[in-house]
Amino acid sequence: MDKREKLYSSFPKSFKDLMEREAKYAGIQKFSPKSVINIFICFYIISLIVLVYLTWTKMFSNIVIWSIVTGILCAGILTPYSKYSIFADKRSKKIEAMLPDILMLTSSNIKSGLTIDRAMLFSARPEFGAIGQEFKKVALDIYGGVPVEKAFLELSSKIKSKILGNTVKMLVEGLRSGGAVAKLLEETAIDIQNSEVLHKEIQASVMMYTIFIFIAAVLGAPFLFAISNFLTQSMSVMWSSTGSSSGQDVSSVQGSLSTSISVSAPDVDLDALHNFSVYAIMITTICGGILISLIQKGNIKEAYKYAPPFAIVALIIFYVAKQGLLVVFGGMLGI
Repeated sequence: MDKREKLYSSFPKSFKDLMEREAKYAGIQKFSPKSVINIFICFYIISLIVLVYLTWTKMFSNIVIWSIVTGILCAGILTPYSKYSIFADKRSKKIEAMLPDILMLTSSNIKSGLTIDRAMLFSARPEFGAIGQEFKKVALDIYGGVPVEKAFLELSSKIKSKILGNTVKMLVEGLRSGGAVAKLLEETAIDIQNSEVLHKEIQASVMMYTIFIFIAAVLGAPFLFAISNFLTQSMSVMWSSTGSSSGQDVSSVQGSLSTSISVSAPDVDLDALHNFSVYAIMITTICGGILISLIQKGNIKEAYKYAPPFAIVALIIFYVAKQGLLVVFGGMLGI
């Protein structure tokens, strides 16, 4: 056994079962444990390179550096599952898009007098892609003597799709009860098409929420943090330039009462404020990406498309805005 396979065998059984199930949903015929370990090793090497580079350049504080390295290692653990899960979701969406057409064609074949296995075999055309191949396998299994119900249940276990799973359940129940299978398939195809149209209308109606989240998380938050950092730095410089860092007594007289107020410079750690701003921007953009994924796609798995670009753009805006404020107003304030 290869060393990578030995390392993979030491993982928890629940993790291995989860990986293999997602790989099956993704349409991968032969699961390779080596690919999972290779991803782990790749992220481990990347984290070492990032750690050495950031430590050498002293670009961030130690807390930020270790947070970045920890994030990369956590991403390495989650990436294999995310990879197979995303592939499985993409495959299921393609299948769901073709499912109404192949069901309508199968219904037409049954109405013309073919049995359900022959109707599925003749409906399994290459243009239907993965669902056509799966229908062909089911038809061949039935020809080979596999019970019809078992063949259909095996089909639903290979594809991560609630729509296909519900369709298979209704089809199995129709076969058991001896109902009009052709009519059932036709009505199911129409319902799936109507559901897809409704889903697109919902996506269009919530587009305004997506735009608002993008503006708030990616554009507004970095700019406001840049302003707050600049104002804090300006106040600190102004206090230090007036010699009031240790405090200053301000006296006032009202009638016969004399009062004395001690005013001291604000004690603010500018580096800590900068680090807090970076953390807050990253958390805000990640949460914004997750929210947009939930609104647009109905799950958080699509957040990988939004969160990383959002975080990069937001950090660029933060640093550019902060530097721009220093260039424009820094000379007037003596910064």
